[in-house]
Amino acid sequence: MATRREVLKALGAAGASAALLPLKAFGASNDSSGVASFTQPLNIPPVLTPTSTTSSTDYYDMQMTQTTASIIPGKSTPIIGYNGMTPGPTIKARVGREAVVNFYNGLPATTLGGATGNTVVHLHGGHTASASDGFPTDYINTGSNRTYTYPNNQLPATLWYHDHVMNDTAPHVWYGLAGFYLLTDSVEDGLNLPSGAYEVPLVIQDRRFNTSGALVYSGTNNGETGDAVLVNGVVQPYFNIAKRKYRFRILNGSNSRLYRLALSNGQSFKVLGMEGGLLAAPVTVTSITLAPAERADVVIDFSGIAVGSNVTLRNTLVGSTSTVYNLMRFNVTTTATDTSVVPATLRPLTRLNAADAVTTRTFTLGGGGGMMGGGTWTINGAAFNPNTVIASPRLGTTEIWRFTNSGMMMGNMNHPMHIHGVMFQILDISGAAPAATHAGWKDTVDVPAGGSARVIMKFTDYTGKYVLHCHNLEHEDNAMMARFDVVP
Repeated sequence: MATRREVLKALGAAGASAALLPLKAFGASNDSSGVASFTQPLNIPPVLTPTSTTSSTDYYDMQMTQTTASIIPGKSTPIIGYNGMTPGPTIKARVGREAVVNFYNGLPATTLGGATGNTVVHLHGGHTASASDGFPTDYINTGSNRTYTYPNNQLPATLWYHDHVMNDTAPHVWYGLAGFYLLTDSVEDGLNLPSGAYEVPLVIQDRRFNTSGALVYSGTNNGETGDAVLVNGVVQPYFNIAKRKYRFRILNGSNSRLYRLALSNGQSFKVLGMEGGLLAAPVTVTSITLAPAERADVVIDFSGIAVGSNVTLRNTLVGSTSTVYNLMRFNVTTTATDTSVVPATLRPLTRLNAADAVTTRTFTLGGGGGMMGGGTWTINGAAFNPNTVIASPRLGTTEIWRFTNSGMMMGNMNHPMHIHGVMFQILDISGAAPAATHAGWKDTVDVPAGGSARVIMKFTDYTGKYVLHCHNLEHEDNAMMARFDVVP
């Protein structure tokens, strides 16, 4: 009997064959979506309304369903969505105010791409008890529900929620199971950063379609990539803006692709922070590179651009003829009063001291792909086993974790390593200090091919079982993940 991965590859091959039809079959676009660049407006995911509230807690209900979305005009694209949409609705939470989310799994037993209908939900970047973290085998079976409690006792930050089921996280996210979770507090409110309609979440995802408008997923172990770029679920959208400052909370929600974000006019922008919240001070840059799961909180000032002009957000890691070079276009259509500021100081940043670390652990990243995308990815030479504990840090202690990327076989690939349940600081990447933009609180570190990265963290929240893994989702599904237990 064919394995699920063999079925996935067969489905992907069929879809890829359709994608290789003459370009004229897809209209004006050169990517598989057939959608001409900058012809569709940006979608802003709706904010989810609590079903009930108390003095301390907001309660939410969400469903996971297999449905269709209007991604390509005139066609219906099958998706797996939270509340029937992708990205899912945004949850806006406040520090110190608990959020309790009940997720119902309305998926069939086998869903798109031949993936399991069972799911798991992970609040990426959340400091949660183990039972609500989304351990890969804590399944929400089809037709069942599970309630997750998010205390929100952490620094405000751009978080996101997504599927985390063992072996099938990658297809589930590819087909739509991801959404924003924005955590704020009164300190951030008092900074007078752009807000309201001028604070916009942007999730960037590359995808591939066939001629019927369906998503094509091949299941390659090396990392799935597409030839069409979606921002908030829209192919290369435009966004009509005013001549003023905007705050963008940008998430690289792609399965495996990296992006170096830059503006077509070469202008600089300010990075306020990344995964773990605000930096001590904004950093001015002309580009920023985001690996899968990394987020950047940025302010772009459009006040110097004339009404009637436009600026394009680009991915400069690829050439200008690539279909994933232009991501979205900002059309300056009006003027507006702007009383927002980007202050010179944002939030004090407590530095962790390497001398306080009780141990340094080394995790060797290896195994991998082969030319045909087969094989298993490993940590310390072993594939993921949910019952094997690779580390047992003690609550209240500080540790340094060193990741080394062996670069063996097809392992000449970056590995964006994510650690659940804790934020860390990067000590160095291949011996060099991290870029200023990456020097704050993080939950994902991109370990370069043939290189290394050291991070430092303090385990302050909860005991229990958690995981570390590569956030190239195909690497994660193909065993580059390990369990660690925080112990008393």
